[in-house]
Amino acid sequence: MLLAVYAAGLSSAAGVGAPAAYAAVRTGDVVQLQDTRAGIVVPVVTTLSNAYEMVVKSQQVIRKTFSELADFRARPGLNGVPLLAPFANRLDEPAFYANGRKYSFDMGLGNVRGPIPIHGFLTGAKDWRLVEAKADAHAAWVTSTLDFYRNPQWMKQFPFAHTITMTFRLQDGALEVRTRIDNLSNDPMPVAIGFHPYFQLTDSPRDEWTIALDARTHWRLAPIRPAGPGRRASGSGPGASDSPVM
Repeated sequence: MLLAVYAAGLSSAAGVGAPAAYAAVRTGDVVQLQDTRAGIVVPVVTTLSNAYEMVVKSQQVIRKTFSELADFRARPGLNGVPLLAPFANRLDEPAFYANGRKYSFDMGLGNVRGPIPIHGFLTGAKDWRLVEAKADAHAAWVTSTLDFYRNPQWMKQFPFAHTITMTFRLQDGALEVRTRIDNLSNDPMPVAIGFHPYFQLTDSPRDEWTIALDARTHWRLAPIRPAGPGRRASGSGPGASDSPVM
């Protein structure tokens, strides 16, 4: 078993090292990000690029439907913070349109299902490759990349060669998930990704919570298909929208 610890902290005036403010502890394909000042721990399975827990001052804020990590590995799309790609939400037919043409899914492959496909087909992808896991005096982070173009069944459904790089960064009491997509194909590539975090409310009733989304456009559903056109989102921040938790 591989165990690696990257930690960074401040030294006192007397020269005695203070406890590390941030750490990234790697055990096998799991990297545990730690923010000791905020009391936050976030373990990430790098081969899935998914954070399966987020513990804040001993409170679990991500819902867990599993007791063993092996169970999470078997169904990662229903736990943690799974990536929805190469499309998020629902499509109104088993096809998509880009660059002036229609791309129909091969439903026989089994990775796209139903007359209204939903959430892409990468939530269970186990081919993510660790790039780095580090910590310094300001943050702890882990970065993994997925070579989409290496999988023929994925390319059959979405024929745009690309890579996806995700970084989970723990800094100043907040977890940031940053995603980069590099288009390696000759044609422009449509991008409509999303995330499906499974939050768990810990300290108050559900109807007392709201969620703030940095969204510029709100697309209606009728009832579950995208209905469009979108309308301007309202909220306090640039394009933010505050809505009750449903």
